[in-house]
Amino acid sequence: MKKSIINIIFGISLFSFAISGCNNPTQNAAPHSEDEMHGEHAHEEHHDDEVALTKEQIQKVGLTIGTFENKNLQSTLKVNGQLELPPQNKASVSSITAGKVTRIHVDPGQYVSKGAILATIQNPEFITWQQEYMEVKGELLYLEKEYIRQQDLVKKEIAPQKQLEKITSEKAIALAKLKGLLTRMQVVGINPPENETEDLTTIVSIISPISGFIREIKANTGAFVEPHEELFEIVDNRHLHIDFMVFEKDLPYVKNGQTVQFSLQSKPQEVMNSKIFAIGKALNETQRTVSIHAEIVDDKVQLLPGMYVQGRIILEDHKVPALPEEAVALDNGLNYIFIKEEDHGDETHFKKIPVLKVISDIGYVQVDPLEKLEDDAEIVTYGAYFLMAQSKKGQESAGGHHH
Repeated sequence: MKKSIINIIFGISLFSFAISGCNNPTQNAAPHSEDEMHGEHAHEEHHDDEVALTKEQIQKVGLTIGTFENKNLQSTLKVNGQLELPPQNKASVSSITAGKVTRIHVDPGQYVSKGAILATIQNPEFITWQQEYMEVKGELLYLEKEYIRQQDLVKKEIAPQKQLEKITSEKAIALAKLKGLLTRMQVVGINPPENETEDLTTIVSIISPISGFIREIKANTGAFVEPHEELFEIVDNRHLHIDFMVFEKDLPYVKNGQTVQFSLQSKPQEVMNSKIFAIGKALNETQRTVSIHAEIVDDKVQLLPGMYVQGRIILEDHKVPALPEEAVALDNGLNYIFIKEEDHGDETHFKKIPVLKVISDIGYVQVDPLEKLEDDAEIVTYGAYFLMAQSKKGQESAGGHHH
């Protein structure tokens, strides 16, 4: 009897196990298809530190690629300055006489040589000057002949000495007047008429006193200008230099011959070089600064007098590998750079590398990559923030696919 009960219990247990096996979805589910398996592997192989751009995107963004540059970001003294020209290399041009501007012969920014015609001025009074000159010249011819005649009469004791002295005096006065009229015309640029048949002019030219670039034109055609009214400003940028202001406490560290790296306030990323050639001997008691003068070593084409600059006096020549500040992008409190990996058809792939900022100055930053880079690694020097934005889009897209 006991044995029969045991057999019944065993049978019930076996039946229950069989039923539970039929209801187990894990055992009865069909294997994944190859496409489904590939999709899962694709998710597993997604890299959050990579981003790809097409050639069109790279061109639109203006993305640039380069390498580390050696920059002196330490052992420097920060200074501010302004571009200046020596007085002999800039000219304010005006008309010596009043008149109407009939023509302007130059344009702003144009290079002119010394003696070039800048404008022409018209004034009817110029005719009066020339008439007076011709009249005095004619009078002087008469007086010279009369002087010779009176000399002869006095010699023959026909005329008194007093008459000769009068002619001599009148001749001297006429000669002085003629020289005055001639000088006045030459100063304004009028050539005196040679004879009475020559046409008289009402036009004079304004001439450039130096060679240089037309910085500003302050008159227009048809305007009536007064004497000494400034019409043109000309600058000769070949002798452009920088006046830096150094604080009194920093003066012991400054000496002639030191290199000063500088950049325009409007373009801090474009660094140029200059050298100190003179240190001022006067102290500005209000600001407690001394002016130092530096000669520009690099090309001066884009530089103009009056521009403000930011400079770094190199106290020690200690250069470190650095990148432009635009090469580093910030994400969640961490700094990254991007390196070019490879091209796939129309796409270029970039990898995001975490870095530590060491020091930044003059538009550059020294970074310490947290991953080893190849010596010939191609680094994105401009466009890192765009790449960072694209990589975040990729992460969001990958995350959304799981849902």
